[in-house]
Amino acid sequence: MWSYTVGLFRDLSPGVKRFIATESLFGIGAGIFNLILNLHLLDLGFSKEDVGRITSLGALTVGLTSLPAGIVVKYIGRKTMLVIGMLLAFLALIIFGFGTSVGMITTAQLTWSLSISAIVNSEIQLIFQYCRTKKEETSAYSLLFAIFTLCTGIGTWLGGYLPLWLPGHSTLYQYAFFVAGGCLGLSGILRGVLLPSANDRSVATEKSETSAAPSSVKIKKAHAYSLMFLLALLIFNSGFTFGLLSPFLNVILKFRFGMEDSSISGLLALSGVFFFVGSLLVPYLMERMGSRNAFVFLFLYNIVVVGLMALTMPSSVFAVLLMIRGTGFTMLNNMMDSECMSAVAEEDRNVFAGMRTVSRSIGNTIASYWAGYILAANHYALPFLLTAVALLTGFAVYAWFVQGKLAQRLQGQT
Repeated sequence: MWSYTVGLFRDLSPGVKRFIATESLFGIGAGIFNLILNLHLLDLGFSKEDVGRITSLGALTVGLTSLPAGIVVKYIGRKTMLVIGMLLAFLALIIFGFGTSVGMITTAQLTWSLSISAIVNSEIQLIFQYCRTKKEETSAYSLLFAIFTLCTGIGTWLGGYLPLWLPGHSTLYQYAFFVAGGCLGLSGILRGVLLPSANDRSVATEKSETSAAPSSVKIKKAHAYSLMFLLALLIFNSGFTFGLLSPFLNVILKFRFGMEDSSISGLLALSGVFFFVGSLLVPYLMERMGSRNAFVFLFLYNIVVVGLMALTMPSSVFAVLLMIRGTGFTMLNNMMDSECMSAVAEEDRNVFAGMRTVSRSIGNTIASYWAGYILAANHYALPFLLTAVALLTGFAVYAWFVQGKLAQRLQGQT
């Protein structure tokens, strides 16, 4: 497995390697932020309902700004949009660190959401633009997310100890925001300096598209938008299943099992290792099983595991299931993002990135808002049961509406 992974990285294009290398700081900063945000808000006196509303506000803002971001990126370029997003993330974390009022926290959340909108509407298209082949796109995305999740785990671990090493004034977590912000700001600067200009792949694609007959272009566009709508529906489900659990795992561990912050950070950091392993396994699984069989396997795997997590059990058993769930959940979502973006033509990817982010953000917003009220009522097992139901629904959408068109499109591009 190690030699397989080394071979994947060695064969990547230079721009892809630089992109992946600069992802490490992004992951560390994001890991710190993800762990401390909810705990910081609770220490400031915000209720669990408030935490749910703030989380859902962020997801909603990403959704509302994604389509405009998809238009803007066409004019300023994917690399510029990515760097702007990273620097906005730095600004957001500084505001979080200084903010104590509802107004300041809301401003910070909106700024963070704008940064995420800029990043997610540029990063995958940009790294795919540096790739030479469709196969390299799958490898690039898997390795990118593997590095991100590994470094997110490191950041999560640091997030549990930074408040002890550097206790803040407003809460213990205040200075940890500044460390996370520094990581994101430095990552943005390095990407601005190190990432190459776009290659000629998209230009060649656009030329071949414009040289086609107008009637064939219209037919092609109609089919393209039909496919993108179905893919966006699948990704809506992905956002919903994410929003029910992932933003609140620290809260669930703290109140369902009574864990201390350092134990929570250690467990979530360890789960990041399993995210890392899952990311690396995606290209291998696809080579062995094929896209369709891999999707079916991963959907069923995740349904069973997350359903088991709704049962009453000791914290040690839950921790094992959390690790197993992390691997399967990462594999399913990575494969979904990679395969969906690869199935979309280069000239449609900016538009699809916006559609994808809107769909995921709407699902995330609904689920996060709902989960906030569920957790406020101390129903710490119910989100897992609802996630299992949502995954089953997503599997039905994939099996009935998406798998045939997705397989046909990917086969036509090989």
